[in-house]
Amino acid sequence: MKYKLLGLTVLFVAIAGSALAQNHISGTPQCPDVQPGQPVEVGDHPGHFLMFNKLNSCTFTTPIELAGLKTKAMTTVVVVDGSGARFRDQGYATITMDNGDKAYARIQGTGTSNEKAAPNEEGTWSFTGGTGKLKGLKGKGTYKVSAEGIQIESDYSLPELGATAKN
Repeated sequence: MKYKLLGLTVLFVAIAGSALAQNHISGTPQCPDVQPGQPVEVGDHPGHFLMFNKLNSCTFTTPIELAGLKTKAMTTVVVVDGSGARFRDQGYATITMDNGDKAYARIQGTGTSNEKAAPNEEGTWSFTGGTGKLKGLKGKGTYKVSAEGIQIESDYSLPELGATAKN
């Protein structure tokens, strides 16, 4: 009896896993249009500031595919909370696909920056939804920012069986 239950459990897990199949993506966005905001001193201690940044017109050296659609552009808006050379940020990204569908993501990370070197940052992000073929998009991943650029990794799923991506 317990082997039959184990077999049913394995079957249900396999079916559930195929219904929300995970797809892995990675990419390197290039963001030539960065609009840094004006830092505003918080006033609680010296060097503590808040700032909005917007990254427009980001493209990918190799387009990422989601549900067979290729990335066309990405815009990211973040709030930076910094003190000295250390900062943390959180914000949102909108990814536009080649057919006009959109994917939405929430990001958060921490890093360091100074006038002598490019910022270094690591963080996580998660898909919060999408439009068209990307409706119901879910997933999460990581990102790193360094002097070499931005690198993202993610796994995602879509609710429909036929809506999987090619890597």
